[in-house]
Amino acid sequence: MDPERPAILTETNDLTDKYNARLRKFDHLHKAQQTAIERQVAAAHRVEDQYRQLGDGQRFNANEWVMIRNMKKTKLAPDFYGPVRVVKQMPFYTYKLALLNGDEIPELFHNERLQRCKIGELVPQREWAKVSVKLKQRIDEQENKEHKPGDTN
Repeated sequence: MDPERPAILTETNDLTDKYNARLRKFDHLHKAQQTAIERQVAAAHRVEDQYRQLGDGQRFNANEWVMIRNMKKTKLAPDFYGPVRVVKQMPFYTYKLALLNGDEIPELFHNERLQRCKIGELVPQREWAKVSVKLKQRIDEQENKEHKPGDTN
């Protein structure tokens, strides 16, 4: 102990030094916390910008037809399912979809899983259209043969 200073003052100074050291530590922690928050905000802005860049190339409107990419593809599974209709755009470039019969799909789909399709360009519909045209032509030919005025049948 210092002979010139009373013991109470020495203890008070020691407590004050400890208190100031703790305040400096808390200030340091507060600055580190503020830096971490700023970094998180900057990272969130970067991610948002990336989503915006991804989403700008492929946004879908309501009542537009899309195909859903099969993410769990097995050996003979199709690459895409659909077509389905976009019902509503939701946050984070996700979409609410509906089946051909109008039933809504309960899950949301991100735009990375969706691909725009034109309903007239689907192969099965083209095949059915060709078949229906051929059937119509056959029926017309049969009706024409049956109703010819020169036939006595």
